[in-house]
Amino acid sequence: MNTSELEQQELSESDHSETPPLRKRKLRWKWGLGVLMVGIAAMIYQWFQLAPDRTYQVFSVYFGIRNLLIGLLIWWMLISGVAWKTRFKGLFGTVLFFVLFFSLLRVESFEGDMVPRFRFRFLPTPEQRAEQYFEQIENNAPAANVEVTEQTLEVSPGDWPAFRGAERDGVVRDQTIRTDWKQNPPELLWKHPVGAGWSSFCAIGDRAFTQEQRGAQETVVCYDAATGKQIWVYSDPVRFSETLGGVGPRATPTFHDGFLYTMGGTGILNCLNAGTGELVWSHDLLKDGDLKNLEWGMAGSPLIWEELVIVNQGLQKSGSKAEDQSLIAFDRLTGEKVWTGGTKKSSYSAPQFAVLNGTPQVLVFHSKGLEGFALADGTSLWFFPWTNQSGINAAQPIVVDDHSLFLGTGYGKGSARIRISPSVESDAQVTQDWKSQSMKLKFNSAVKWDGFVYGLDEGVLTCLNLETGKRNWKRGRYGYGQMLLVGSHLLILAEDGRVELVKADPEKYEQVAEFQAIEGQTWNHPALAGGKLFVRNSEEAACYDLSPVSK
Repeated sequence: MNTSELEQQELSESDHSETPPLRKRKLRWKWGLGVLMVGIAAMIYQWFQLAPDRTYQVFSVYFGIRNLLIGLLIWWMLISGVAWKTRFKGLFGTVLFFVLFFSLLRVESFEGDMVPRFRFRFLPTPEQRAEQYFEQIENNAPAANVEVTEQTLEVSPGDWPAFRGAERDGVVRDQTIRTDWKQNPPELLWKHPVGAGWSSFCAIGDRAFTQEQRGAQETVVCYDAATGKQIWVYSDPVRFSETLGGVGPRATPTFHDGFLYTMGGTGILNCLNAGTGELVWSHDLLKDGDLKNLEWGMAGSPLIWEELVIVNQGLQKSGSKAEDQSLIAFDRLTGEKVWTGGTKKSSYSAPQFAVLNGTPQVLVFHSKGLEGFALADGTSLWFFPWTNQSGINAAQPIVVDDHSLFLGTGYGKGSARIRISPSVESDAQVTQDWKSQSMKLKFNSAVKWDGFVYGLDEGVLTCLNLETGKRNWKRGRYGYGQMLLVGSHLLILAEDGRVELVKADPEKYEQVAEFQAIEGQTWNHPALAGGKLFVRNSEEAACYDLSPVSK
């Protein structure tokens, strides 16, 4: 080997020895595991910190998952240590997964605690199914519809003229039902799709009234109570929609002396001829008062007292110097404004009539608490502060006796019993007997029976002693459903559409019977008239005969 060749070999070996070996990239998995464990631990901590309020707990999970995903993204892209090609492949795969997931599934709605309900996108939406049903009815008209005839409708014993009954307390009077559902199950009279909305039924004689959203039209609908056939429809060209609360009107029609009074989700107050559906008078409360809507829509059902119709108001717009007004009264025959009352923001509970210490008054559970107003001019008689962080009060107060009331609300607040003194002239005349963390009524109302109150405390049936505020028991999960008191039984329409009969027994929880009445998410209040149980949600409605079986 010559000198030149040796020099080249030495140079080659020198170059090779100076080239550092390539290091193999290692996944820094401990960092990723740390992010995952910290994220999960934070969610668990928040879950228990926010107990027992289910809504806040669920929202904390949403924020926790968001923060966890952000943390994992930062770890994967900046700290993981794998090749950049691998990092971008992982990022692309994750994005692709979420794209495919939401391409196949849609969020159909949210449950009462804000847990999403998914449904395949290729399946028709409830609104589409209802639209197809009503198109079929129109195509088959007039055979499918009942002829509209002028008739005088009057309230009789056993009718259901307003939201939660004549006294708005969810107590069924002048009616009995059969309770042996295994031997004599409820008889289905009719079932069919309906337009969206959280309205209940009012039922007078052979007619049942409710409110629905049908496409771009907000409607008041009259059905034949026995057959479910449509008699008449009145429409307003408005639509209320809110992501978490859903689509459609929230209030329930009120019947009085041949007229039907309705409050739409956008604040349209109508007076209709109950026999024909013809408009008598109307007010767009938000437009007339230059007000904005409530976040979840106008929900208070109209209250009739003598010659007045009394309803909640909307909210003052941002920057407005005017004070909020809690309620407004109109002449029920002419629609002329008679008075306005209150200075607190409206909420979602309906105005309610009561006589306390011999004084007739209207109760309004607005965003700041419970307040009593004089029926003659809307003057505030007394006020009891009872609110939550969200300023949402939706349950109806319960009159315990002629000088005390029960009220409950959700979002972690709970319930209380208050006492109104005979001289109701100032806030100082209102005293609190007790308060309890039990009976957190989010948007479902309770019922009173024999010294106890029964309600769904964050979806779980609870019995509370009205004298002491102590909880007797808490059993049975029904979601954010609604209930009635029938005799000594609780008739519960659960959030999943099943109906259960439970004894109103302070000693123990005892389920008597149950059946699946309708399908889908159900927040609507049930109604009972003439032994017929009317149930509905945003997808379908049904009527069952629960009349006692004659021997």
